[in-house]
Amino acid sequence: MLKKIHIENFTAFENIDLEFCPGVNVFIGTNATGKSHLLKIIYGLTRAIPANRKTERNDTDILRYYGELNGLFRPQGEGVNDLIRSRDRKTPAVFKLESEQGFHFAELRRDYHIAVGGGIPPNEDEFGLFIPPNEVLAIYPGFIASYEKRELAFDKTYYDICKALSAAPLRSINNDLSRLLESLREIIQGNVIQKGDHFYVENTENELSLEAHLVAEGHRKISTIIHLINNGSLSNDTVLFWDEPEANLNPRIINLVARFLRELAKTGVQVFIATHDYLLTGELSVAVEYQATPQVPIRFFAFSRENPQLPVKVEMGESLSDLNENPILDEFAAHYDREQEMFKIYSKRENI
Repeated sequence: MLKKIHIENFTAFENIDLEFCPGVNVFIGTNATGKSHLLKIIYGLTRAIPANRKTERNDTDILRYYGELNGLFRPQGEGVNDLIRSRDRKTPAVFKLESEQGFHFAELRRDYHIAVGGGIPPNEDEFGLFIPPNEVLAIYPGFIASYEKRELAFDKTYYDICKALSAAPLRSINNDLSRLLESLREIIQGNVIQKGDHFYVENTENELSLEAHLVAEGHRKISTIIHLINNGSLSNDTVLFWDEPEANLNPRIINLVARFLRELAKTGVQVFIATHDYLLTGELSVAVEYQATPQVPIRFFAFSRENPQLPVKVEMGESLSDLNENPILDEFAAHYDREQEMFKIYSKRENI
């Protein structure tokens, strides 16, 4: 479980300290407030922690760190160094990630100096799984080879998820996850199979098998989750990062996804999502407020800043009602106000 993160002087963040819950962590905010950036930073730190944690770090550790951050953000110019807020080449961007097993820190400067360290014990497995906002089953054929040849402009989260999808299915799955699989299969009314370099969604009712790119995008996103559970990439000891899970899903499925995220957290998976969706955040918040089953910890993080030049501020709360800044709710309130104003204008014009 990831417990805390401290970030200084990187992208939208000047100096923030956040404390996570072991269940579902929800990042909300307007565009360009750093939600996806924070997901990538945390995910990148989980993958860049060197397997060989000696006191003295070697060049391989440094290259691994730089490569992860550069691949996740893909900046132009000098690379990830351009994302350091300070223009001073000696002022570092600082990252400190704390888990139940210890902490890990890193410093990155514009002069390409990188320092890493910490006390997290060895763990050869990469426990972070990142699902990007655009689904990948339709682009999966040939993607890994093309990316490795540097023929594609996608960031590294797409490469990582395709690598995760490439693993063979497990012979058996944890009982709790098996029950979740059944609920997901009901959404797509079928199952997901992989044949060579292509994915297919088989409808259990009419026995029709369709290639992934012929299936609705929302169902492809659910199919991705099904396959990741089937092959063990998403398991009880995974930390799941999901950017905009609501993208291209209809409201009925969004309700089911909110339930799925809570059920997933109940099995032991720690979840981080970034979202703009009123329904998804509302469902998660109501579940906390009314102690709905399954009861899991949920924490909301509201990202805001007064203008693009200022650093982002992050407010934390156990439900949406705990937040002073809630851009999703604010916009729905503004929509209601606009509707009332239009009704007044219409009423006067029609003499109602």
